Amino acid sequence: MSNAVCDLFGIRYPLVMGGITPKPELGIVVSNAGGLGCIEGVMPADGLREAIQEFRSKSDKPFSINFPLAMGSPEMTAEKAKVCVEEQVPVVITSAGNPKILTAQLKEGGVTVGHVVASTYHARKAADAGVDCLIAEPTESGGYRGEQEIAMMVLIPAVRRALPDIPLVACGTVADRAGIVAVMALGADGVQLGTRLMVTKEAAASYGDHVAKLVLAADDTSTMSAEGRIRPRISKPAFAEEVLGTSSKRTQMGQVAALIDEVVSVEDVFRELFEGGPELAREVIAKFDEIAQTAPVS
Repeated sequence: MSNAVCDLFGIRYPLVMGGITPKPELGIVVSNAGGLGCIEGVMPADGLREAIQEFRSKSDKPFSINFPLAMGSPEMTAEKAKVCVEEQVPVVITSAGNPKILTAQLKEGGVTVGHVVASTYHARKAADAGVDCLIAEPTESGGYRGEQEIAMMVLIPAVRRALPDIPLVACGTVADRAGIVAVMALGADGVQLGTRLMVTKEAAASYGDHVAKLVLAADDTSTMSAEGRIRPRISKPAFAEEVLGTSSKRTQMGQVAALIDEVVSVEDVFRELFEGGPELAREVIAKFDEIAQTAPVS
């Protein structure tokens, strides 16, 4: 059976890396493992071109550039989109802005486009703009959600019902086999990971030590929505002070940090999701079968 996300992006596993670092090293590992690695496109156009070329020197697998549209001037964003077309980047994922800004330009240049949405309203706007894929980001996630506070349990099925024919990626709340089984059951075709990938062995070169310390120490009350228009989820000041001795090194991270308690390899993450996930799904099915056999619905 085919998978809509794998088919669209040309990848083995329906795992998309979030826009969590402008350095290409972690994305290279993710792409080589069978997912869609990512370069966060927050640098100037020349730096972006260099990062793309470095990625290509170490991997021939598909990857994406993630553009937070609210960051940088429209002219700079358009210039970076031009670089993506010139460098034949296979996928661009846009977020924190109007999907109409870049979608037509990118698609005319042969780029597959995904857009991050935080409600069905924004999902419909993205679909009308012509994007190829939706990345649904709930309130629990570490990314840019704006004013929306919609939980994963509602957002994924709501978007799926509203737009049943477009590939749908669940962003946030997934760190293990239970998470991927849950979002697939809700209607997602794949997952986007940020926080879980930030705390892998291969991510150490991309982040300061404080990031792993905060994520590993987090519980389900350790994060909050930041102020401002795009409102990413970040570590609470009091929590950062407790763990690091300072609140100045707050970290963008999702609530799913509460479920992450060790540094593992990217390969381990894939194994947990795509070997552990089916194993858990079979166990869940067995539980339902048992219920049906002992207490059939009349």
